[in-house]
Amino acid sequence: MTRIKFDNMKHTWYEIAKYSDGSIPPNFEMEMYKRIVNLFHVGEYYFYIFNLPNLEMEFVSESMAGVLGLTVQDFSVQYIFDNVHPDDKNRFIAHEKKVTEFFTQLPPEKVMKYKVSYDYRLKCKDSIYKWILQQMTTIQTDDQGAVIRVLGVHTDVSHLKTDNQPSGLSFIGLEGEPSFYNVALDNLAFLPSVQLFTKREKDVLKLIVEGKTSQEIANQLYTSKNTIDTHRKNILRKAGCTSPIELVSKAIREGWLD
Repeated sequence: MTRIKFDNMKHTWYEIAKYSDGSIPPNFEMEMYKRIVNLFHVGEYYFYIFNLPNLEMEFVSESMAGVLGLTVQDFSVQYIFDNVHPDDKNRFIAHEKKVTEFFTQLPPEKVMKYKVSYDYRLKCKDSIYKWILQQMTTIQTDDQGAVIRVLGVHTDVSHLKTDNQPSGLSFIGLEGEPSFYNVALDNLAFLPSVQLFTKREKDVLKLIVEGKTSQEIANQLYTSKNTIDTHRKNILRKAGCTSPIELVSKAIREGWLD
């Protein structure tokens, strides 16, 4: 049954790749470095390059061993699929199908302007499950917008899971594109999400997540501590949080830092 489900997932990934043979020369090194800056992470992480047409990991950073305890050779798409927590497996499949739906409806010139974010529990070599925040962005397409290669980052966010609940699937727009947060899996329409925070509040929020004090934030943004304290109160109110720890956890899950 697991193999059958994996074969179905392969069909889903082939669909988003529009059945390309993946033969485009991988001249994307500079683009990869530009895009990795847009992937925010908190905690131990590793990154990888996934070739969709060939369904293979072309590169995996050595830091993966510190997160999962595996060798680079042991890490594969098959490993991920086989070791997603049983309670998260159906959600994982549903999210990947929704990702395919989203990208196949985009015009070719916008395929590389989105980051996908959601989380799930993944089994490590020692059989312990960790909450992994998965963020991916396309780094290579063909002229028809078929996804050839994606850059992915897996971040261990287990320490932020105070409620042990999964975050929703989000499509985060880059370069001015609209974002779609907590997308309903049964909703076929993609409507832009309302921006929760002002640009200034987002600047303050990012610095809060970095652990800076109000005075340090004020110095960096060239304003007063009282102004930053007011921003912090407004951010907590809008986020529906009662403490900075809760705010940081929710900000990571909801993709508010992008």
